[in-house]
Amino acid sequence: MALTRADIVSEALALLDEVGLDGLSTRRLAERLGVRGPSLYWHVKTMGELRDHMAEAILAETMGGADPAAFAGGWREWLAAGARGYRRAALSRRDGARLLSMARPTGTRPDLSYPAMVERLRAAGFSAGDAHDSMMAIGRYVLGWVLFEQASDDLDREHGFEFGLQAMLTGLGQRVAVSAA
Repeated sequence: MALTRADIVSEALALLDEVGLDGLSTRRLAERLGVRGPSLYWHVKTMGELRDHMAEAILAETMGGADPAAFAGGWREWLAAGARGYRRAALSRRDGARLLSMARPTGTRPDLSYPAMVERLRAAGFSAGDAHDSMMAIGRYVLGWVLFEQASDDLDREHGFEFGLQAMLTGLGQRVAVSAA
C-alpha cells in the first residue's frame, strides 16, 4: 500500500497523543510507519510542514466546516462559535494548543481561510486592522486559556472561558461601534 500524506498525518497525530510534541520526530514517525525518512519527505518537506498539516487535521476533525460565509448568524455569534471550536480543537489532542500556536495555514482547506475570516469581520464594520487584530486576539486568548486549562486544577473552566470570551466580544463590539460612528 502506498503511503499518503493523510496516512502520515493520521499516524503523526496518534504519535502526538502518545509522546507529546517534544517527543514527535520524523525519525520516530518513520519507524512507526515502517518506512525510511526519505519516504516521509516525499509527502511533507519539513517537520514544520507536517505540524501545519496536523493542525489543519485537528481543526477539520473538531470544527467541521468553519467557512465564515456559510455561518448565518452575526459576527458575535460567528466569532464565539469559532473560538469555542478552536478551543475544542486545542483540547482534542495532547499538546494541541502548542501545536496550533506554531501552525501556519497550508492552503489546502479553503474553509479555514484566515483572509476569509478577516473579511467576515470587515463586512460587519470592522476596519482592516481591527479585523486582523480581533482574529489574532481571540485566537491567542483561546490558546492561552487552553494552556491554563491543561496545567490547572480549576474546576470551573467552562465558566471562566465563557466569561473571558464574552468580555472580549463586548469590547470588540464597542470598538466597532465607535469606528462606525
